[in-house]
Amino acid sequence: MSVTTKTGDQGQTSLYTGERIAKDDLRVEVYGMVDSLGSTLGMARAFATSKRVKEDILAVQKQLGMLMADFASRNKPPRITDEMVDRIEAEIADIEESLPALKEFIIPGDEKAGAMLDLARTSARTAERHAWTLARRGSVAEVDLRYLNRLSDYLFVLMRLEDAEKPGL
Repeated sequence: MSVTTKTGDQGQTSLYTGERIAKDDLRVEVYGMVDSLGSTLGMARAFATSKRVKEDILAVQKQLGMLMADFASRNKPPRITDEMVDRIEAEIADIEESLPALKEFIIPGDEKAGAMLDLARTSARTAERHAWTLARRGSVAEVDLRYLNRLSDYLFVLMRLEDAEKPGL
């Protein structure tokens, strides 16, 4: 099957469920933002030197496919689970225990992977804000909103972990 289907030439696209909607529908915008977040995380993973950070980013990238499917569906049970949110919370707590307390704002850019993780964090926040707008207009699983909220925190601590493992920082 070719990637070129020509079915979107009139400004419509298919949701995961097969329903056709406008390409500029907020639902499409939200899962497009999650898609962009996954690409940003791919850049962060490519630059990361910490084995743990690389593995954690890859795990998130795989879950983002499920999150996109959730946003590309209406009135379907979510693929993102409470256990996934709990796992992110546990990872955040584990990483925070290994890092020094924050005493000042972090200015990203000293390391490529850390800067990309910070960009991913802000992308997750943007996707979350738009997802809340969508939630007020239509069906969005509450767990998807919580996942996005925790994800931005998780990306922040992954950035700190990656930068902390650099010699001389």
